[in-house]
Amino acid sequence: IDPYSMSEMNQTAGGEAFRSGYVSIVGRPNAGKSTLLNALIGQKLAIVADKPQTTRTSIQGILHLPQAQVVFIDTPGIHKSDTLFNKRMMDTVRAALEERDLILYLADVTLPFGEADKQALDAARKSGTPVILLLNKMDRLDRKDALLPVMAQYAEVMEFAEVMPISALTGEGLETLREAIVKRLPEGPALYPEDQVTDQPERFLAAELIRESVLESTSQEVPHSVAVMIEQWEAKPKLTRITATIY
Repeated sequence: IDPYSMSEMNQTAGGEAFRSGYVSIVGRPNAGKSTLLNALIGQKLAIVADKPQTTRTSIQGILHLPQAQVVFIDTPGIHKSDTLFNKRMMDTVRAALEERDLILYLADVTLPFGEADKQALDAARKSGTPVILLLNKMDRLDRKDALLPVMAQYAEVMEFAEVMPISALTGEGLETLREAIVKRLPEGPALYPEDQVTDQPERFLAAELIRESVLESTSQEVPHSVAVMIEQWEAKPKLTRITATIY
């Protein structure tokens, strides 16, 4: 019999209730979702490129804090699914919106608000989960008051739990964001071991890093026709030798 009650096990060293939960990061293509995931976790888990639909599948990143454990889910950009490939990615997004404790909707403040934004927000609203609107790329704005009309446009479409200006690239506002996320998570024990930072195996991460290099080095239709297969994995004390084929 466990001598500790569940309430005692779920407390932090300071006596506060420990919190844990799942948080999905969604938004239009190239809004900065993968950059945000990497910044929140503190290491590179998701590849980043200046081309839309760089992220093809959901990637979990696990943030370990003294008072909480946050499992972030990075997703492909919400877009019109006019091909089978795009439909599969949108299925991934819809799955990431189900049964989550919180949704972070990332908006690029350097782009005008349009019909595509309304459609993307509609997907988030239908989930019934609280949504925090993150106005990203603040580092690119010359005037902060330019945010006011942007905020008004988003407020007309749906009601958000909070609205926060951030820069995933520079880290502006991220500490405040972490605090806001933890505050909205349910009380509960850690969901993963302390030494685990992602649900993806090393081979997947290696293949993604190679694909990132392809995205950076090619243009037009080529990047989205690329897949990477890890053929050999030889781990030595000082060097891991990886052989991969790019299709």
